[in-house]
Amino acid sequence: MARPKKQEIFQLKAFKNSSGTTSWRIFGTKPNGTRVRKNFADKVDALEELADLEKELQGAVTNTPRPQRTLLTPEEISDAEVAIRAAGGRGLAKLINHYLTLETRARAKGVTLDSALSFVESHYRDETKAVTILNAYNEFVATRSDGPQTTKAYYESTLKLLLKPDPNKWVHAFTVADIERVLTSYKNPNSKRTIRGAMATFFRWAVRHHHCMENPCDRLDKLQRDMSQIAALSLDECKRLLYASILMENKATVACVAIGLFAGLRPSEINDLKPEDILKDKIRVSGGKLRRKLKRSTPIPPVLAEWLKEFPFTGLPAGWASKLKRLKKAANANKWVPDIIRHTSITFQTERDKNEALTAYNNGTSKQMMDRHYRDIIDDEKTVSEFWNLTPAKLRAKPPQVDLEIKRRVNWPDKKVLAKLVWAKPLIHAAADIGVSDVALRKHCVRLGIELPPRGHWIKR
Repeated sequence: MARPKKQEIFQLKAFKNSSGTTSWRIFGTKPNGTRVRKNFADKVDALEELADLEKELQGAVTNTPRPQRTLLTPEEISDAEVAIRAAGGRGLAKLINHYLTLETRARAKGVTLDSALSFVESHYRDETKAVTILNAYNEFVATRSDGPQTTKAYYESTLKLLLKPDPNKWVHAFTVADIERVLTSYKNPNSKRTIRGAMATFFRWAVRHHHCMENPCDRLDKLQRDMSQIAALSLDECKRLLYASILMENKATVACVAIGLFAGLRPSEINDLKPEDILKDKIRVSGGKLRRKLKRSTPIPPVLAEWLKEFPFTGLPAGWASKLKRLKKAANANKWVPDIIRHTSITFQTERDKNEALTAYNNGTSKQMMDRHYRDIIDDEKTVSEFWNLTPAKLRAKPPQVDLEIKRRVNWPDKKVLAKLVWAKPLIHAAADIGVSDVALRKHCVRLGIELPPRGHWIKR
């Protein structure tokens, strides 16, 4: 009996390509109607595919992967398997290409990839901490609380210019344009230099604390030189200033004005000056701008010795700021700038000594700072000589005309007497007895904690 003929569903046939090569094609239709048509360049691959289709047709399932032809040796195949597992699902070729690119870049810099990574690990810094300018401002000002209050006030007033546009702006978002926008509103180069210095200090602090990556002030254009005329008091204005201090109540401001005018101390240095710092022939300057324990010694010229002999220095008087405003008004100067008393002193010292280096040394400054802020030219030697001989006696011999606002001192009764007085008569009458206004009397009582009659008390009486 003959063997039944095998029914072929899929067929394998060879055909010629236009290039002259031979390819192998499998074609047929699955029982579910799906057509199969596949081409293979190698007959072995075509036979393997045909066997798989027939197994699928018979319902056989196998998990064994089809053997693949390769040019790799068994050792290379094993190595490739380990590398693929280590790649964690990433393409092995992509990883190798990336590594070779990094190696090439490192070699171009003259280093190995390992040494480049070691450098990055030792110099890497955490990313910037996102903080608003308001929070950074409060944090920075808190770090300046241990220093002089004038310095803290300087940073507070200057850095508030950064808060005005947007207090919630990130510190790392500030650019050179933001700083320039603030500076353009000021015309005076010295004002710009002062504001720029405060902002540069703030951003240097911010860089150290990782609030920003760079200091935008470092890339600002160089500020132009201040070519405006340097302000200094004339001889007549110095006379009015000194004579007004003599006329002021208690003569408490005379020593401070004389020290600033004839010794050239800074206002902050006079503020920190103590009576024991005034020696026979020099003044020991400590504290002040640089806050050192002992910064320098300033010689006492003969004219200053005469003033200190008659008006000894006992410390900065109470209410010095308001008193200085009255003296400024009495001096009637054509131009008054901050530190003008020190400007005037260094100007006259320069003309007297004819030695800029010596003058700069005695005043704790430099020749460059003298040219920028202090120096002025006085051509008349007679004026210079008269300034350095302006003793209290010579000033009184020919006193200048001074318009000084004299404040009358009020002799307030003690607390017990004042408490009885405000309950004995209405405030307007009690104030007239003392010689003040009823408003001033009310403020004084509130300051002392004295209870006042309620509103309508005297009407009911």
